[in-house]
Amino acid sequence: MEKFYRLTEIARILRVSPLTVRRWIDEGKLKAFHPAGTRLYRVPESSLRKFVGEEWWEQLFASRAEEAAEEQKPRRRRR
Repeated sequence: MEKFYRLTEIARILRVSPLTVRRWIDEGKLKAFHPAGTRLYRVPESSLRKFVGEEWWEQLFASRAEEAAEEQKPRRRRR
């Protein structure tokens, strides 16, 4: 089953404004859809991967995994 992203999630991942993501959708650069009965956008992961490129996608999530691992490390307290 494919994962879907909200505009705010994409903005956070790509470090841009949610308005920028909406503009990309309006310009047809990024494929998205509205779930029935809502005004919200959802972007399939395949569309986002195609938009940013596979190589960049892998680098992005590799660096995010490293950042998450760093945050999980126990921090040493100063005395």
